[in-house]
Amino acid sequence: MKMFWALYRKELKGLRNIFLTLLGLILGIDVLLATRINSWGYWQAFGLTFLPLAFLIFWGIFRPLSLIRSEWKEGTAPFLRSLPVSGWSMIGAKLLAAFTEWVGLNLAALALSGLFYAAAPLCGANWVTLSDLPPLGEVIKFLTLSIANPILGIFLGAVIFQLAYLLGRLVNRFSGMVSFAATVFLFYLTSKGSEFLARLLSSFPGLSLEAPRLIDIEFVFSFSTVMLFVMLIEFAILFSVTGWLVEKKLEY
Repeated sequence: MKMFWALYRKELKGLRNIFLTLLGLILGIDVLLATRINSWGYWQAFGLTFLPLAFLIFWGIFRPLSLIRSEWKEGTAPFLRSLPVSGWSMIGAKLLAAFTEWVGLNLAALALSGLFYAAAPLCGANWVTLSDLPPLGEVIKFLTLSIANPILGIFLGAVIFQLAYLLGRLVNRFSGMVSFAATVFLFYLTSKGSEFLARLLSSFPGLSLEAPRLIDIEFVFSFSTVMLFVMLIEFAILFSVTGWLVEKKLEY
């Protein structure tokens, strides 16, 4: 376990410069939007402060892949594998480091958007009144599921790209083509697996995928919960396969 945390800290140190660069870009975007409030209007400028979050979705998916590729690109994979650490720990440390960076960037982007919103009265706009918001319990449930589902979706996408790249490393020639084919196949496989698992989980009490005539909040919660469990199961399976591949099959 100590080696896992040592690898995790090593990865975090390597991410520091890019993290600070992206943080500066997010801050620069918000400053630019603040200078455009008079011409664009406050609410339009405020909405655009969430634009970095869209980029961070793709960043969270591809960042773990870049960490894996860098080991072979820089020739450090044999040294890393010689350490007394399992393949699962290697993959897990990279995923956790990338996730930590991703969470930090998202929190920074949301904090800056929050400051932008807090300054609404200074720009001639009004805050949303509490009476216009839904009940607190539904807000908490919605936020929990709306945060957990994208996070698991990003983790699932990240491990798919990692596994596809490593499958390409199993061959000496045409590794890029093998990785691309593996990516397409794995996305197809997970989509079919999601359909099967969703039907299986929807048979449990309180979980349903049958949409009523009028979509209500309870159906949204039920659907989101089913998909949360589906992605969690698929992530666990693909992560196990990826770790096994690094542990047993790859040549360094």
